Amino acid sequence: MSAGSPGPAAGAAAGAGPAPRRAYVTDCEGPLTKNDNAQEIAAHFIPGGAELFARLSRYDDFLADVLRRPGYNAGDTLRLLPPFLKAFEVTDEGVEAFSAEGVLMVPGALEALHGIAALLPAFIISTSYTPYLKALCRLSGFPPANVRCTEMSLDAWAMPEEEKAWLRDEAARVLERGLIEIPEGARAPGDLAPADAVTVARLDDLFWTQMTGRVSGALVAAVRPVGGGMKLAALLEIVAAQGVAGAGVMYVGDSITDAPPLAAVKAWGGVSLSFNGNGYALEAAEFAAASPDAAVAAELAQAFAGGGRDRVEAAVRAWPKTRTGEKPTGRARARVGLVAEERAALAEASAAMRRSVRGERAARLG
Repeated sequence: MSAGSPGPAAGAAAGAGPAPRRAYVTDCEGPLTKNDNAQEIAAHFIPGGAELFARLSRYDDFLADVLRRPGYNAGDTLRLLPPFLKAFEVTDEGVEAFSAEGVLMVPGALEALHGIAALLPAFIISTSYTPYLKALCRLSGFPPANVRCTEMSLDAWAMPEEEKAWLRDEAARVLERGLIEIPEGARAPGDLAPADAVTVARLDDLFWTQMTGRVSGALVAAVRPVGGGMKLAALLEIVAAQGVAGAGVMYVGDSITDAPPLAAVKAWGGVSLSFNGNGYALEAAEFAAASPDAAVAAELAQAFAGGGRDRVEAAVRAWPKTRTGEKPTGRARARVGLVAEERAALAEASAAMRRSVRGERAARLG
């Protein structure tokens, strides 16, 4: 089904019944938690891992958003990382223990999640690896059955020592290259600076030629991150199972992996909300909130539960605004608006709040 279609069970919106069915679906990292779990795993277990992850993430942005490589989705950085984790002797137990220790909630997110789940069927669609979502569910009491995320098992793969040593050397070579800069409007490797085009060519050769026929290549192929198009597929599965019309969906996201579901929900007439989102999320969403806490999501979800998209628009338009020079207090600490009407101001506020809430390094990632 295309993003421009009326959405699952659209005909049911006019059917009999006291009220239309609605569902709330949210991303995890950004709207609920401050972490970038995959980046943190890389930083903890791999020498120079934070910078390695940043380079792989920018390469992922290029493949998904610029080159639009067939079969490649935004968020597939989580496909590219596991061979290096295996090469540095990382285990499933190690990933789960580390993830469980480090869940950092957005202020008010636990209360918001509990309150929303009491009003509406609530779901999480996350690109993050399973161990991290298991930790979040244990912390919050959120039902694991209502989570869709990226499955990964490192222990299931036996990698020869020679291949591990080769990958450790390759990780060092990736770190020698600079972070790819993607110019606005880029559509091909030739649009990049010469050094960045070389970096892309070397990463292409590493992942799609040199890893072919090796355990690392099979591992890349086996991990299926729930990002981009896969997030939209997960959303379609949820709303079909719930019997919800397209206009009965509220989706909250913040990054490039959320752009397809945000755009689809906007086209269906539901509520698409960018929460401290980057440019990709803002471009796809109808509404945006730049907020230091999750209370705004809870309030807009309550409006949605009571009256659908129109009630949310009314709440957004009535949201208090701070005049120039005033210090924002109370609900006005969140900047909320319609993207089409306040794009520049919302983009500036979202970028600043994204850095404030999640930190500079996580905020830079797509």
